[in-house]
Amino acid sequence: MGLLAGMAGCAAASESLRIPDIQDRGFRAYEYSSLDELAQRASAIAVVEPTGRTHEVPLPEGYGLPDSAPIVFDIVRVVSVVSGELSGDTIEVATPGIDENTGFSALETGGPYAVFLTPAMYGAQDPIGGYAIVGGPAGFFAATQKNTRTRFQRVDTQSPDLPKILDHTDRAALPTITKTEAELLAEGP
Repeated sequence: MGLLAGMAGCAAASESLRIPDIQDRGFRAYEYSSLDELAQRASAIAVVEPTGRTHEVPLPEGYGLPDSAPIVFDIVRVVSVVSGELSGDTIEVATPGIDENTGFSALETGGPYAVFLTPAMYGAQDPIGGYAIVGGPAGFFAATQKNTRTRFQRVDTQSPDLPKILDHTDRAALPTITKTEAELLAEGP
């Protein structure tokens, strides 16, 4: 209890952070209502911090329209892997949307963030490279205090059945990742 109480005291004294505001402008192919559902489509749950760098990947021929915007990936530093596996200390993650507070990609600034990650792909066995957040904003949780990397708030306002708070020190409340990147790529999006 001493360690947790000490961490809570530090969090209370630390500076509050603004939660990204991602506005959906379309429909979702799937609605997530539990952390277990997010974990079924993820190869890792990780805590990441933005580097402020992005990378654009143009759509290959046959995908989208000729003037389609490229896919924007945010380059993030992996602070910790809570469950599953990731390769690398720095990874590229497809942006989950624009933060209406900043006008930037939600993963480009702020943080730290807890994210449910899956390989980014066009289709089954057709990887883009890098990762995507499961369910876009559904698998995206933001720290509410500057000096914490364990307690995160749900960013998604369209998934009210998901828990409002994700505390990765509460291992009993967190699902275990059971699929590898290869298995998820074989299943497809």
